[in-house]
Amino acid sequence: MKVHTTNYENTFIEVAEDCPAVSGEIPKQKAEARTIAAIEFEMISKHPYQYTSDDVLFQVFADKNDLTKSEYEEAR
Repeated sequence: MKVHTTNYENTFIEVAEDCPAVSGEIPKQKAEARTIAAIEFEMISKHPYQYTSDDVLFQVFADKNDLTKSEYEEAR
């Protein structure tokens, strides 16, 4: 099976010139469960530059599927 990555290396990603957004906002939290956006925002904002894109996406998958830490290696 081919290994795929979402990681960028030596790449600067900026907001497009024609983007109408003036600022960002913290994702709204739902009462019943953490949203994907909330999980990603929390990981990235609390630990900037620590995780790769693959790390963040996998952690969302693991959280949403209630994986235990012992199941991480096989699931990755």
